[in-house]
Amino acid sequence: MHQRSCQVIHGLNDELCADLEEQITTDNSENISENEHNGNDINTVNYDSFPELKKGINLPKNDSEWSTANDYFKCALQPSDPITLQDLNSKIKLLNDAIYSYFANNYGHTETVPDKNMVAKYKEYTVKELKKALQNLKSKKGELSEIKYVSRTLRDRLRNNGNDADDLNDSESFNHNKYLERSFWGYVKNIINRKDAVLPSFNMTDCLSYFSKSLAKINPNKLFVIPSWIPKLSDPAVQFNLDSPTYQQITNVIRKMKSSGSPCPLDQLSIISFKHCPYLRTYLTELIHGVWLSGTVPTEWKRACTILIHKKGNNNDPSNFRPITLESIPLKVFTSCLRNAVYSFLASNNFVEHNIQKGFTPNLSGTLL
Repeated sequence: MHQRSCQVIHGLNDELCADLEEQITTDNSENISENEHNGNDINTVNYDSFPELKKGINLPKNDSEWSTANDYFKCALQPSDPITLQDLNSKIKLLNDAIYSYFANNYGHTETVPDKNMVAKYKEYTVKELKKALQNLKSKKGELSEIKYVSRTLRDRLRNNGNDADDLNDSESFNHNKYLERSFWGYVKNIINRKDAVLPSFNMTDCLSYFSKSLAKINPNKLFVIPSWIPKLSDPAVQFNLDSPTYQQITNVIRKMKSSGSPCPLDQLSIISFKHCPYLRTYLTELIHGVWLSGTVPTEWKRACTILIHKKGNNNDPSNFRPITLESIPLKVFTSCLRNAVYSFLASNNFVEHNIQKGFTPNLSGTLL
């Protein structure tokens, strides 16, 4: 209701649309003239510039294996000299390669993406048909990869509701009323609106063109002027703490991070490694200390991998997908430390409501950078 009636929002939206239309027109003309001058095709994408994605790695299962890994990292990552600004990127790459190589060589890689033909073969199978197919594969000693895929697909189907959704809809014995009474929204989600994940069908060129325009700055040279009706903040009574995060602060950040978080495909580092190996936290503390003093973000931490999640509509339209960026774990720890420092400064000067005593910490995302 506020958004529909607020004149300020209407004015901002009109200004935003005008700036966006002006920028798109300017960008299109500049891009066309530049490509014509260089003799390049605007619809081509240089696939050689994309980095290689690493395979997932398995991790240790018990404390003794983690202890051995921690001892190895003590030897492999022993810094001879203090980390300086000039060797930040090389030290970050050394950390990434040491962790990945150790676990990949000693525990192997996770299973790769299943073959498209295999996915298409079992896509329409019901739970009963999957059980029968799995039994036949085992009795006839079929391919191990196919047995694993069918077994995993069957477990996923059974985990959802204990039955396949198509079987539930077609089965006369299934009690829909009982399911509705037990879980209304579960019934809506898993029976009425159930659908599999949708992959994009557009090519890389269309994807790059759409998101380059959508995520580009509207007017990069335009300075934002704070409106007069916004009250000005008083001068801070407590100055910003410029000290770099301590080992204990970094450890607290790592402990609070979810172990189920997806690693960045560029390095495949998991937060679990930092949770179980104290020396990795020590080495990361030295890295963050060097980055903190440099005042810049290293090039190795500026790279990330974006995946697209389908929201609605046709899968050949990029606007129907939501991009999610998977960042490197060390970068997430660094930005979390920066977020905590900024929030501590704001709270100590009463620039934001201080609710830590109530067990609440605001979710200030990594957009600070």
